[in-house]
Amino acid sequence: MARQAASLPLNLRDARDSAFSFVEPPPLKLLLHEIDQQVSGTLTTQAQPLAAHDAEHHLMRSLAEEPFASSLIEGAATTRAIAKQMIFEHREPRTRDELMVLNNFRGLEYAKSIRDDELTVDRLLELHRIITDQTLDDPADAGRLRARDDVRVVDDTTGAVLHQPPPFRDLPQRLEALCRFANSGNTPAVFLHPIVRACILHFMLGYEHPFVDGNGRTARALFYWCALKHGYWLIEYVSISSVIAEARISYGKAFLDTEIDGGDLTYFVLHQADVLREAIRRLHAYADRRRREVSALEKAIEARRGPEGFNARQSALLNDLVRGRIRSVDVAAHQARWRVSYLTARSDLERLVARKLMTKRKRGRVSVYAPARELGRRLGVDR
Repeated sequence: MARQAASLPLNLRDARDSAFSFVEPPPLKLLLHEIDQQVSGTLTTQAQPLAAHDAEHHLMRSLAEEPFASSLIEGAATTRAIAKQMIFEHREPRTRDELMVLNNFRGLEYAKSIRDDELTVDRLLELHRIITDQTLDDPADAGRLRARDDVRVVDDTTGAVLHQPPPFRDLPQRLEALCRFANSGNTPAVFLHPIVRACILHFMLGYEHPFVDGNGRTARALFYWCALKHGYWLIEYVSISSVIAEARISYGKAFLDTEIDGGDLTYFVLHQADVLREAIRRLHAYADRRRREVSALEKAIEARRGPEGFNARQSALLNDLVRGRIRSVDVAAHQARWRVSYLTARSDLERLVARKLMTKRKRGRVSVYAPARELGRRLGVDR
């Protein structure tokens, strides 16, 4: 009764036409405050704060984590190393599972590209099409609403039906309502925290289950779209799926608790805010580690390579090569990773060849750059 008195009803309704609602208890307020401090401004490492443009030098590799982990949740069998090769070295996917990972990355890139636009049903369908392209039993289902009601969420162990989505005939108007919620702004009378709105979108797409398959991946991508739309730039580098993948039962339970207890979205929002906090903690730890690694490498370079030095892109590349994270790179991959011009990327690599830190060979018509033998010894750092 206390929750009902304090709840905020939303313009989102369940299959029985009852309104979903939301309460903001003190623990959630604290979580949201911590998230605001850590993902909407600068990324603080132990050494110094990193602004958005500097953070790319340290966090670019983390862009592969979310598409990899989101696919892992759905049962894809591949490795993190392969995911990074496909994304950063343009290695073509060889299996359906690998294509799932690459599609997830492309879906997140699409979500990022439309972050300044309003969500529409057509954009939602395009997001799903990108994420599921050539990975469904019927390829035509990619980017198409389901046309039957036999799509259910089932317990893999017992076969029990955990969730029966709303009828497919209601999906067009229900998704229109979801888009209106996604695009609605806050008013002095009704304020909904942007992260809360993103979490609710995540839940609602899972609840509607508008597609034959790929609903979870699309729902998580929609979370990222909403967070990025509201200025949380660091979210691009955070992987909520890597946390979810380690505790899938609690993830599913958060869905069920909301549905069972009168559509109270607080269960799911609390769970996702806690997931996001843990994902942010991991990102900070990763950024600290990357800064220490790059700093050690830069010191070694400065001591052994003379006053000319290396730019941040070259330092990061050498660091990855020394530690065996990548085996080779071409100009296009280096260009895509750092989002620089072709000439700048080529100059970075040719300078390293000239200094005998990399070798160059042809693979067909493409020039491939690999680390020189004993690169770690040449730079004065251990592999």
